[in-house]
Amino acid sequence: MQRVLSALSWRAWLTAGAMALAGCQGEAESPGQVSATPPLVETLRVASAEIAGTIRASGLVSHKRETALAFGAPGEIETLSVDEGDKVYAGQTLATLRKTTGGADAGESMLARQTAEQNFERITRLHANGAAAQVDLDNARLALERARERVAVTAPASGVVLKREAERGQMVSAGQPILWIGEARTGLIVQAQVTSAEVSRIKVGDTATVSIRERKPLAGKVARIAAKSSESTGAFEIEVLVDQADGLRSGEVAEVLIAGRDEATPMTPQFTVPALSLIDARADQGIVFVVDAAGRARQRAVETGGVSDRGVVILKGLAQGDRVITRGASMVRDGDPVRVAGE
Repeated sequence: MQRVLSALSWRAWLTAGAMALAGCQGEAESPGQVSATPPLVETLRVASAEIAGTIRASGLVSHKRETALAFGAPGEIETLSVDEGDKVYAGQTLATLRKTTGGADAGESMLARQTAEQNFERITRLHANGAAAQVDLDNARLALERARERVAVTAPASGVVLKREAERGQMVSAGQPILWIGEARTGLIVQAQVTSAEVSRIKVGDTATVSIRERKPLAGKVARIAAKSSESTGAFEIEVLVDQADGLRSGEVAEVLIAGRDEATPMTPQFTVPALSLIDARADQGIVFVVDAAGRARQRAVETGGVSDRGVVILKGLAQGDRVITRGASMVRDGDPVRVAGE
């Protein structure tokens, strides 16, 4: 069973391999030289191989929704009742501004809050007696919430304090984040990266196992798969939602194991070639040369999918039985006649 390596590592391997190839072929003729005899090359006849087994990746733990909290007005922080790691509940007051400081803005905000509270109480009584419409009550409630946001910070949902960026007595401006909250209702996720060879074997909803060091493994499932690969690495980002996130903390590094595609599900045949066969490898693309029936080198653009223990995985561009040039590829051009070693 093959184990596919990360997209980050295989590109580095290809670069090192290309340098080694250049050193080994120092005595060969350059493309610009005219030779009386075709260059000697070595080839490998490719055969398909199905990549199977468990997909292993690592990534950072985070809350699916992380929210920055701030005051709606400038002023001096009077109370700040929570710290990093504290659990909070929806609607809990986490911080307030001092009434007597912060200039006119703070004073006006306090007055606006008192007015909104009084108005909401009045509309509530009228609504109970049938003297005020539901829309009037909704507008009064919204006005009260907005007034409170200017002079107090409340938790938008139950969760945990991820980061505290202010202290009591500190002067803050309107909109300046003072706390970061991870919402419990959205759960914890692990953001990891998989190769293009691996991403074709998983789907949203697949079961996964999440573990950190020697802790008890936790069950999860694939919640999202990026539609596009990273331009810099060629890897695809996935999100694994953890079912019961007991003991996990945002920012930790976790290992994710995803079962390979079921054996009953047919898999697309894939090929592997030595790393030195590729010319101009970039992210998930590359160039190889094959030898046709007439003994000439033919250039092929291929799509790669990482590296297995057999070589670079080729997803597209090759066919069963193609003779890929494994040595001497950098010394030929498309259409050049070649001599194949051993023939």
